[in-house]
Amino acid sequence: MRNRTRILLLGLVTVVLTVVATVTARDWYRQPAVITIAVGPETSPENRFAVKLAEVLQQNHASIRLKVETQESRSQALSRFAHHEADLAIVRTDDRKIPANARALAVLEHEALLLFGVKRAKFGTLADIQGKRVVVVGRDGRNEAFVRRLLEQYKFDPHKTDIRTVPPETSLDKMLSASADLAILVYPLSRLGSGRDFRGLAHHERGVSVHAINDARALERKVPGVYTETIEAGLLSGSPRMPEEDIETVALQKILVARRGMPEQHAVELMRALFEYGRQLAIDGSFATRIEPPDPEKGAQIAIHEGANQYIASEVKTFFDRYSDLIYIGISMASVLASMAVALYSTVFRHSPHQANERIGDLIRLRDRIRSATLPEELTAAEAELEAVLNETLLGLADGALSPRGLEAFRLAYDLARDDLIAAHGRIGG
Repeated sequence: MRNRTRILLLGLVTVVLTVVATVTARDWYRQPAVITIAVGPETSPENRFAVKLAEVLQQNHASIRLKVETQESRSQALSRFAHHEADLAIVRTDDRKIPANARALAVLEHEALLLFGVKRAKFGTLADIQGKRVVVVGRDGRNEAFVRRLLEQYKFDPHKTDIRTVPPETSLDKMLSASADLAILVYPLSRLGSGRDFRGLAHHERGVSVHAINDARALERKVPGVYTETIEAGLLSGSPRMPEEDIETVALQKILVARRGMPEQHAVELMRALFEYGRQLAIDGSFATRIEPPDPEKGAQIAIHEGANQYIASEVKTFFDRYSDLIYIGISMASVLASMAVALYSTVFRHSPHQANERIGDLIRLRDRIRSATLPEELTAAEAELEAVLNETLLGLADGALSPRGLEAFRLAYDLARDDLIAAHGRIGG
């Protein structure tokens, strides 16, 4: 009963330790890392995109989770990222002070500059707006600052031009009829082609066109973060046709960036979510409908994150490459636990070999029978048993089932029993 209790207790302890180790290893492996993204107000497309990205990561059981940190303004969000208080942010390439620790993950959106004015107006370059009344659509002063930065590339006198920002809710067709000669929008390409935003301008009584910026390629070379974009004929409105022919303008990019020190495997997980579940991340046909890889060239405005570069180049590390050290440690720990289990089981289940002196009791009983024998048949049976004890002992010593410990005592008892047998044969005469 005592040995059985030990076996049951040992089995119970082994099962408990195995379950605890398994659950701990599983929870440790599945425990996702938490990274943060700083974005603007909840109503902004960037915020809504970040929320969707967090949901996609969670639904697909990624190794990371995304915590969305909403700020009152885009500038506050960028400031948190710059001060290492967030892992991710969304920057616009016209920002004069893009944080030095930013590394590009993906281009989320292109935003083109659209210059609207009456059809009869002629524009060769953006500098031709001088002397006009110009409204720039924007929720803050970013778009106006972008326009003024472009105008710095010309011999432009800002005092001769009235440039002011108006909110997106402003009716541009009415404004162009009353208080403005030109309207400038920095407009996401994801929304172009819907036609819903330019219906009023297309049917304007004075006739409104979107004008080309003919020196767009020159501005691209001069101003960091500015790119040339072609607006195809009829893209804004099919009837009446706007623009009437393909035109070139300048554009910006909105880029999802990560801090420089973020682990490569986290960047790989983000890239996988961005490019494998991109359709789920788009915001109502107005933002992030065509997510693109960032520029991998060394001279790019924002250097690419190494994890993003690995994903693009299909050089993502295998599971063993990433976790080889942990696997090695796990195997070592498993080996130690297995050795401990074997030792414990050996202690309980190991059968110690019998000792030679354990047969002395049999020999003593045989001596008593020999001394009390009165018939030759009794001596013959006792002698057979004596020889059997000797044979079993010799075989046990040969195969290891019997320990030689106490062999001298056994030999003495056997010799005494043999002497008693010889004496008894002389006494009985058998």
